[in-house]
Amino acid sequence: MEEISNEALMHLLRHCFNLMRRRYHQTVHGKVGTQHGQGKILSVLRREDGIGQKELAEELQIRPASLSELLDKMQKSGWVQRRVNEKDRRKINVYLTVAGRDISQQMIEARRETADGIFGVLTAAEQVQLEKLLSKLAVELENPCSEEVPNKADQ
Repeated sequence: MEEISNEALMHLLRHCFNLMRRRYHQTVHGKVGTQHGQGKILSVLRREDGIGQKELAEELQIRPASLSELLDKMQKSGWVQRRVNEKDRRKINVYLTVAGRDISQQMIEARRETADGIFGVLTAAEQVQLEKLLSKLAVELENPCSEEVPNKADQ
């Protein structure tokens, strides 16, 4: 059986991830007409329609100014609507419009098609095996590092 180093596996996994991301952005955004970052906003709004703009920025882990810029473009496209919070007029809430829900649904379908194309090269058994292996890696990665990184001052 052929041996492969852990470093080579890590490089291959990172390379596959980058290629998948590139294909996703080209296919989904190209097909639907969205820009980078807008899909995440649509996804959050599907779950939490009417979320505060500040809370949305925190959930997406982006600067409020960056979110505002994205929302401006999405509002011009007719996908979102911003309204003053009725209970606290200092807050702005963000809502999906009918067009935004439609774009969001198109993104879901395009993402599904992209995933089917990527993972369709694997047999059903290989897909199950890959899911088990990736889940096992995820459990390990979710645990805090057990090895301490040496402090440069101690060296």
